[in-house]
Amino acid sequence: MPVIKILRNGQLTLPAKFRETLELKQGDLLNAGLEEDKIILKPVTTIERKRVKDKTRERFFELIDKTWDKNKDTDPKEVERIVNEAIEEVRREETTAETKE
Repeated sequence: MPVIKILRNGQLTLPAKFRETLELKQGDLLNAGLEEDKIILKPVTTIERKRVKDKTRERFFELIDKTWDKNKDTDPKEVERIVNEAIEEVRREETTAETKE
């Protein structure tokens, strides 16, 4: 396990192997959390960053359009929740497709 030094202002450098494995580049975002005595860093995934295949992107927008059409009179917070679920569904499909390749 690599040792990482905390620099001024709390900055740190992730080892190159980590960045390469996760395809992280300068400017990418990470979610940070604590689990007991561990710091958890997880890349924020966006459709553009993942360079998803056109089919997956197309499916994503189909789900968004369907959601908006079905929920025109629904509270915006509820629509946001539904959209977030659709995003997660696309991410799961993408992960499954990548695993099969």
